[in-house]
Amino acid sequence: MWAFNIELDEHSAAYLRLGTACLHSYLRSLEDIRKRDEGITVETPTVALPSTAATTADGGTLKDALEGWKKHRARPKRTGDEFSRSVEMFIQLHGNMPVAAIKKAHALEFRKALQDVPRQRTGDLLRATLPAQAAWGREHSEEPRITAATINKQLGAVQSICIWASDNGLVPDDMQWTDPFSKLRLPEERSERTSFEIAELQSLFNASVFTEHQFPLGAHGAAGFWLPLLALFTGARQAELGSLTAANVQTDAETGVALLYFVTERARGKRVKTDASERVVPVHPEVIRLGFLSYVGERRKADGADAWLFPSVAPDRGRAGVPAWSQWFGRYLRAAGVTDKAKVFHSFRHTVKDALRRGRADHEMREALIGHAQASSVSWGYGANAMLSRFGAAGLSDAINRISYPGLDLSRVKPLGVPPRTRDDTKENRAG
Repeated sequence: MWAFNIELDEHSAAYLRLGTACLHSYLRSLEDIRKRDEGITVETPTVALPSTAATTADGGTLKDALEGWKKHRARPKRTGDEFSRSVEMFIQLHGNMPVAAIKKAHALEFRKALQDVPRQRTGDLLRATLPAQAAWGREHSEEPRITAATINKQLGAVQSICIWASDNGLVPDDMQWTDPFSKLRLPEERSERTSFEIAELQSLFNASVFTEHQFPLGAHGAAGFWLPLLALFTGARQAELGSLTAANVQTDAETGVALLYFVTERARGKRVKTDASERVVPVHPEVIRLGFLSYVGERRKADGADAWLFPSVAPDRGRAGVPAWSQWFGRYLRAAGVTDKAKVFHSFRHTVKDALRRGRADHEMREALIGHAQASSVSWGYGANAMLSRFGAAGLSDAINRISYPGLDLSRVKPLGVPPRTRDDTKENRAG
């Protein structure tokens, strides 16, 4: 294996096939030796170790493609880690193959192995190779497996690397190559996440965080108040709202419309989910009434234009930020009377989509406001500037202002224009 530059996991099916082939070859050599001992002429077979030129003729390997893909442009660390893990699992099963040599059979075997991986893995099993995990899963057939969505994500990661390799010269021009992962994705269960009912929203916003500004430690101060309210009138994702800065809130010079910019700032750890997620969303009048622009002004005055609006859940807080806040919000939601487990923070996105549709906002505009990619977007590009050029601040504002929730009474929600002091603030002041 060393001489031929072969990398195989000893638990993989390919390793077993190679070992079996070597044993058969060894038996044939013993038979040839016996014949020679009997005086029968047996020619010695020539063994040519592969040269660099021979390896290059087959194109780049899957690892070569992964490294090239990583260097091609900056990508979120989480994406890079997920793709690397998926490629490593494929290599554990089949070895570090040239991309051009990967066939449909290899992709099918990879999918089959993934389908046997148990959902719950601890200890040595958590660190085991894909073949070992799949073998354990087959031996314990009663254990639940990883979801179709997870399998599709891993298939898609290796597929993306292979397509990148084909597009960037790692597959020789004279070799016919077709995507071996095409049409291999499994049917996924429809998400159970759904929109909030008006009664559920009323229960949530009648809770003390909103009516009395009583902030439990897990609420992280103003984040507990503003993230749900902003989500209710923007449909933005939790991480997008948690990474807003004062500079992301601007006023359109021509119309005076207040705008929220959801953009990537890699240096600060701010990222959006997809290219289409970079967008601009006008601030809804109800959010302004509740003091949001005053709150932003206070944060800007305190820490400058680059100030995080919600510092305790900002990207630089790591696991102590948005993930911890998410757990708190889930508990608070249940305590407020929203007991349906299908209702989570992400349900605000579905709720806003329904409201925009109910308000008869233009389909293309509402997709842009939510941050969904669409075929026609290719012609006018992605991002906040493209949206403003296409729709105008006034047009976007008109669409956002169509968001309404008949029957929802927010009169008890107490405006919050000044950031409340939190334990984190007190610690910072003492440290200062």
